[in-house]
Amino acid sequence: MRSNITVSTALALLLSTSLQAQWEPLNVGGTGNRSITTFGGSIFVAAPPAGIRKSANDGATWTLANTGLPMSGANVNVRSVGKSATALFCGTESGVYRSTDNGASWLNVNGALPTATSTIYCDKIFTFGTATFVVFTGQLSQNGGGLFRTFDNGASWLQAYSGLSSNMVVTNMAEVGGVLYASTNTALMRSDDLGGSWQPAGTTNWSVQSVQGVNGTLVILGAFGAQRSTDNGATWSASTGYPTTNCPAGSELIVFDGMLYAITKTGPNGCFRSADNGATWTAYNDGLSPQNTFVQEEFHVSSSHLYIACALDCYRVESTTTAIPADAALQLPKPQPTVFQDHFNVDLTTMSGDHRIILLDAAGREVASQSAFGGQMNRIARGALVAGRYHCLMQDVNTGIIHPIGQVIAE
Repeated sequence: MRSNITVSTALALLLSTSLQAQWEPLNVGGTGNRSITTFGGSIFVAAPPAGIRKSANDGATWTLANTGLPMSGANVNVRSVGKSATALFCGTESGVYRSTDNGASWLNVNGALPTATSTIYCDKIFTFGTATFVVFTGQLSQNGGGLFRTFDNGASWLQAYSGLSSNMVVTNMAEVGGVLYASTNTALMRSDDLGGSWQPAGTTNWSVQSVQGVNGTLVILGAFGAQRSTDNGATWSASTGYPTTNCPAGSELIVFDGMLYAITKTGPNGCFRSADNGATWTAYNDGLSPQNTFVQEEFHVSSSHLYIACALDCYRVESTTTAIPADAALQLPKPQPTVFQDHFNVDLTTMSGDHRIILLDAAGREVASQSAFGGQMNRIARGALVAGRYHCLMQDVNTGIIHPIGQVIAE
């Protein structure tokens, strides 16, 4: 029997399984966890005053990775950790540092960046395309506040706040449909030139703590709680079920497996999740210790997991993209190789007709598609795909029927 699976049906299957997942503790073994990232097969956690905690064996054991980082007495005051495509970065109370050997050693790359202190420091690190951004605490008018970017892993830094008001404090960033958005304490801003210049995004003139986009919808956390816009910010509507009408500093959004996750920063409410593009929200703290619903700090998405750093431990949830089953009875082709650099192949030599190969990212969004033809081996080019894990679907052009055929990882 042929199964008539559309893209929306495939995503519905993905979401139905992901709703059952629980947070898995990583047993970091210390407190103070503020920021988390993955790089080179390892997990890194910024945890002042201990410094950088690293696990090279998927969380089984943890060690400190502080060689080269500055000390204040016995403390290593690291406030953030992030990455570009080829390097690790961390923000400390003594400046920004970089590691090109997977955390074995760190080098100061603060350069032209502001002088960091215990109150003005790099609090967030984001990479979009070829640019890595560091977000400093404090207003742009203050010595040390601001937003900066590098295209060469910190060898040089450029100011990235042209168009932002001097009284703005940038809180978070996101990329949606090729546009960068920055949430600030006075408005939501957008950049169409990778941070070269900024302008207001729609009609927001109030505090915005975080922003994300999913399935054509912008979602923000701010002075009026969780809100969403389907017209690029021209109009906004309130979400339901979100636990606060005035999101406090530190509230955060992330997109994972086609759903939105939020850190509320409102005590026992903890983490919330939306499976309908931010329209409604429900609590999602299953698997967290009760204490860690009070002290959630930051999200991170890898190619296979959603991570959350909590002050008393770190946790993760596995992506369910791989849970969409292929129809074995059809003897569907599998993408080969599953780990690729510039292309992978789909063998349709035993099939006929015209087809389309569709790739979905970890958030369930279609990011690429290419024609494929029966009776031949089809080469699927990587194109502009960033490194990461993708779910691969095959559509029969004549019938419109779509079948999941596996997953691939772009290195």
